[in-house]
Amino acid sequence: MERIDDGDLGIVIAGPTGFGNNVYVVFDRATNEAAFIDAPDGIAVSMEAAELAGVRPTRILLTHGHFDHTASIDALKGSFGAKLHAQASEPGLKEGQLDVPLADGDTVSVGNLVFDVVHIPGHTPGSIAFVHGKHAFVGDTLFPGGPGRSRDNAALQQEIGSITSRLYALPDDTTIWPGHGAHTTIGASKAEYAIFAAKDHAPDLHGDVSWLES
Repeated sequence: MERIDDGDLGIVIAGPTGFGNNVYVVFDRATNEAAFIDAPDGIAVSMEAAELAGVRPTRILLTHGHFDHTASIDALKGSFGAKLHAQASEPGLKEGQLDVPLADGDTVSVGNLVFDVVHIPGHTPGSIAFVHGKHAFVGDTLFPGGPGRSRDNAALQQEIGSITSRLYALPDDTTIWPGHGAHTTIGASKAEYAIFAAKDHAPDLHGDVSWLES
């Protein structure tokens, strides 16, 4: 478990839990208002992360609706009274779970912190990133070394478009916090993507794609 402070933004990173998921608690150090990023299985890990931060999160900011990111929504709601914020049409949620529908260009306030909502479809239709300052929580859209898994080539092309037009528009020193595994930066990812973009690829390329090896 790790804590990072950047101005008024605090981040606690815990896990892996569930299917190798990262747990993130973000909080305003000035007000102690807080939110979970996603709701993976293993609520005990999320509760420990909130305890380390010294906060009681009142929001769940959902990057996408895959089951490994939604498993503890009901438990977190029950334990913390947290409200779920997610893209309005994202599949995978149970009826009644969504409290605050989000769209591209919206903002979510956590205390005095403002997170920009950036729609990045491809991995799922309603995948979104939550961006504050030089920190972007991107779910499974972008990892060190490549994009998240795609179901077909059309989805991969959509995901690459989201990455290159939306995420790569962020400053190079922006930290990318993915749903699984290690973090990276926009600058490092752009350098990896340049190698991928310089090569020819099969017209049906999809699935687990690597910027360096595919």
